[in-house]
Amino acid sequence: MKPPVYSTSFSLHHIFRPLQNPIIQEWKRHLPTIRPCYALSNSSTQQTITLMRDLRIPMICETPGQRGAVNDYMLTIEGRRFGSNEYIARNLIDVAPRAPNDITPPMWIYTKISHEGVEDSRKMFEYVWAHKYIFKGIIFDIHNFAANARGSVPPSIYGYKIAIDYLFRNIVRPFEEEYGMRTPCIMLDGRRYITRIEHLQELKTHIQPALGTSSHTEFRLIVDDLFDHNRK
Repeated sequence: MKPPVYSTSFSLHHIFRPLQNPIIQEWKRHLPTIRPCYALSNSSTQQTITLMRDLRIPMICETPGQRGAVNDYMLTIEGRRFGSNEYIARNLIDVAPRAPNDITPPMWIYTKISHEGVEDSRKMFEYVWAHKYIFKGIIFDIHNFAANARGSVPPSIYGYKIAIDYLFRNIVRPFEEEYGMRTPCIMLDGRRYITRIEHLQELKTHIQPALGTSSHTEFRLIVDDLFDHNRK
């Protein structure tokens, strides 16, 4: 089966077949314009991986073994670079080629919602721009919004709204003006935070106004426990 072509105006109603999975149904109802992305972990089952593959949902793999379980390069995103699939870069070392004449795969830039994060992202953007690499988008989480230094009190889901506003104000718009590079996609890392079905509705309430910030930017949401701990 050929995978569908995604654009910034895609809808989950166009890519999801009528499956009776309660999470998929609630996702379609509350977040129809946000594309899901599933992060594999030790809790992942072959049943869940098969569901993701059937629905053409991208999967983040942290090891070659997980990549082998997905067994579909078009759906594979390497959480760190260990192969030739698109991957997530967290610092300048991750962006640079590993050897002379190395072909760098398409990459995602993981950023922090902070002044330090903006500066680190700028360095990676400059390298990507100078070397004409394929830039897939930005990934962020809200771990630094925790209520205390240890992070034992998790941040509110409202933090995603604050973070999206911050990204557009400090990274997306300035970098587009300076480098002429659009941000094709913003990926919200919901691991540890978006873990229950009711979180989907809560997230919609907070970020819906921010989704209209840019007509050419796609939004995605990474989850793991949401599928792993709510199996039917």
